[in-house]
Amino acid sequence: MFGFRRILPFALGLTFASASGLATAQTVDNKPEVKAEILKRIEEILTTQAYVPNIDFSKWTSFLEAERKKLDDAKNDDEFGQAVNEALRKFGASHVFLGTPRMEEQRRTSKVVGIGITSMQTPDGLLITRVVAGASAEKAGMVPGDVIIEVEGKKPVGTSGIPGVEGTDVHLKVKRDDASVKAFTLTRKPFSTVRKEELAWLNPETAKVAVYTFDRVYDRENVDKLFEEAYKAKNIVLDLRDNGGGLVFNLQHLLSKFIDPSKAVGTFINRSVVDKYKAETKKPDVDVNEVAAWSRKDPRFARQQVLPLKLASSQQFKGNVVVLVNQGSGSASEMCAAALKELDGARIIGTKSAGAVLVSVIPRINYNFTMQYPISDYVTVRGLRIEGHGIEPDVTADVRARIPGKPDVAVDKALMLLHRMGSPDTGQGR
Repeated sequence: MFGFRRILPFALGLTFASASGLATAQTVDNKPEVKAEILKRIEEILTTQAYVPNIDFSKWTSFLEAERKKLDDAKNDDEFGQAVNEALRKFGASHVFLGTPRMEEQRRTSKVVGIGITSMQTPDGLLITRVVAGASAEKAGMVPGDVIIEVEGKKPVGTSGIPGVEGTDVHLKVKRDDASVKAFTLTRKPFSTVRKEELAWLNPETAKVAVYTFDRVYDRENVDKLFEEAYKAKNIVLDLRDNGGGLVFNLQHLLSKFIDPSKAVGTFINRSVVDKYKAETKKPDVDVNEVAAWSRKDPRFARQQVLPLKLASSQQFKGNVVVLVNQGSGSASEMCAAALKELDGARIIGTKSAGAVLVSVIPRINYNFTMQYPISDYVTVRGLRIEGHGIEPDVTADVRARIPGKPDVAVDKALMLLHRMGSPDTGQGR
């Protein structure tokens, strides 16, 4: 099964104050021959395996040369990876990314080292939007809504100065909600980035289900349990904000809660399909919407169609559905939102999603670096190519920071919309 994975978060400005903390030797430091070997392998992958319709990956050499000085000057894995990824971004495609050994370890274990907060830059400092349970910040009494105004005596610029090696301390000054200022000394420790899916009742008729990822930590048993409760509702608000995507199989599992498994929600467009399309239609140009429509009529390409999972125990929710998205909603979460809108009549609230929907794989290459590269595009059953376009909301709700206990504009607008829509005709039917 193809996988969608995100290594960097889509939500720009929202970051974990964390670092690897591993005192390992840097792979590329003072080793130009290692850099050259990694770059050669990247070129091989891009020119022989990567595929997106209408993107010429042979331009890699010219893109790379533009970053040559940064590559030569890179003194560690992170600087080298940053220079390579600046070149890769010039393709204008998502899911093309070089991961460092440190990043691969974090992805594999879902653990990082830091103080355990999610934050965003504001004029006053770093606004804490989430505190990870059990991490150093939570144990010290820091809470969402606190603003970090000093890091080691200086005004913070991004998370600079907060990440560091495991066991070391960082000194912070924090402005509380009551305008008081408190000093903290926090020890950087490992913490888990996993967030389990959650259900909350917004009112007696409306359940909100939050799904934070479709990656390998997506818990199907937990989702099944949550929906046993959510099926009792007349309305479901599905919160996919900051969900960067994950595995197609997990997406199909969630879709099975809403859409009949016999209904295709979209089509993968890979090199094989396009080559057959060109050969049989004699059309030299590729319009992915035309290719998708053509392939859906041909049983040879049945495996390219994405359908909800067919599960013996599954039932489909028949009430009103609202989906929350933002700039951090990407890949599989965008596929989910589009499917629910097109086939289930769901309304979308939030801001335009990331527009990053390409099927990709992430093999490990030389020296424990990983190379994420795309192998297929995706078009929804109604002909929407999400890559580069995103999902436009029906109702805009730009919520930069979501603080527990504070009003959530997107949720408030969802409830207003559901009130106007009224109860389903049958109690659970649209």
